[in-house]
Amino acid sequence: MTGVAGHYSYSIGLPISLHNGDGEGQNPVSGETEKQASQIVDQMRLGGVNLSELARLGLREKLRETLSDEEKIQIHQQYREGEISEDVARILIGDEIEEIERERAAFEEATELDNEGVYQS
Repeated sequence: MTGVAGHYSYSIGLPISLHNGDGEGQNPVSGETEKQASQIVDQMRLGGVNLSELARLGLREKLRETLSDEEKIQIHQQYREGEISEDVARILIGDEIEEIERERAAFEEATELDNEGVYQS
């Protein structure tokens, strides 16, 4: 595999070559090219390839990549308040649910300790 600024050429000794080019003698990756690529992998694997599962996993990954930290916290808050299910929250933020909960608990504990040391009249 070679790559320069987003341009990749894959060659593994098979009669197909995938190119994601900029129009300089190369064709952009199309749906047909992706179909051919998936067929090659499907033929290589004993049980084939579950394209639906790959699509779901890819969608989850892309959804997680697009979320900012603030959006992840907002999703966690919606989950805590019962506005979205745990399944939906896990698709969107995965194991970060536990990390956000630990950080929230530590923050609340620190705030509580800070407030106990404040003189109130």
